[in-house]
Amino acid sequence: MKQVVFRNYDRYAIKHLLMEIGHHRLHRECQNRKLNFPKRISLFFLESGDFPTTLKYKYPMIGINTIMVIDRYDLPEKGWERFEVA
Repeated sequence: MKQVVFRNYDRYAIKHLLMEIGHHRLHRECQNRKLNFPKRISLFFLESGDFPTTLKYKYPMIGINTIMVIDRYDLPEKGWERFEVA
């Protein structure tokens, strides 16, 4: 059965969200999950579904990883796309 999720790839909205989160918090979340610090904004995206809204990053060699839950931050209203994932 496929699960429906909503993803947002809007760079402008993600850039403002990252500024709200802050470099220090993002760095700490990556360290806690044993992930390299992300360098390219174009590989970030937001994902929402039946679970909390998360900030994810597509690492070139590793794949997609969740960096942090972002429900307490201001989320963008536009740019959400519907996807079916296995």
